[in-house]
Amino acid sequence: MTRVGLVGRGRAASALAVALEDTAGVTLAWHWSRGEAGVDTLPACDVVLLAVPDGAIEDAARALAVRASARGEIWLHLSGSRDGRVARADATTPRAAGCLHPLVALAGADSRPLLRGAVAGVDGEPAAVVAADALGAAIGLRTTRLAPGGKALYHAAAVTVAGHAVALWDQGVTSMVRAGVPVDDARAALLALMRGAVAQLEGNEPADAITGPIARGDVDTVRAHLRALETAEDRDAAVVYRALARRALAISRARLAPDVAEAIAAALG
Repeated sequence: MTRVGLVGRGRAASALAVALEDTAGVTLAWHWSRGEAGVDTLPACDVVLLAVPDGAIEDAARALAVRASARGEIWLHLSGSRDGRVARADATTPRAAGCLHPLVALAGADSRPLLRGAVAGVDGEPAAVVAADALGAAIGLRTTRLAPGGKALYHAAAVTVAGHAVALWDQGVTSMVRAGVPVDDARAALLALMRGAVAQLEGNEPADAITGPIARGDVDTVRAHLRALETAEDRDAAVVYRALARRALAISRARLAPDVAEAIAAALG
């Protein structure tokens, strides 16, 4: 893949442009964005990366399709939630459509080092998947091919452990502040706990990394938590606690006495 085109001027596009040139040694054949003139003059490429918002992929594909060379190219979008085939303008253009989704938050050119070693989800038509694997490897990504129809689950998993982790931390801070802890202390304390939990997952199975009253079989503490959360102003905290506690019980059950596990399950409802 000696000829690569790039669509988009946002943060992801900036990071990829630097990664392609500095890491993969690829000189972009062109870098264009929707709304700019001259799309019909863009030369032929082996691969075109559509680094545009999810809702703009189809528009970008239609814009590129006016080029005579479009039918012979492979187009890859970067969306984590949309099927690789949405990069297709019509039945004959491009030659193959797919997705290369780096599982990392790209905040511009300075975030290019984050790509090295990061996982990237790949899906789409066969030739596009092969191209995504090759291009991903060239910029240091570890590509993983997603099962047909698995894109939404893949992206939901990513959101759960990234965006939802931030939401979980914020909810914890709220509860700590209501317990009388100064907000700055609550933030620092819970960030340290989160870092420790993530560190424990490095090289350990969840059952070995998990801590807390469920892992210890402390049903009285679980009941006390639920009583406190259910009388607090933020009732969502109790709902979240119960849902995550059930998962924690599933992880820990094999190491608990059967009667203790059943008592915790009963407390959780």
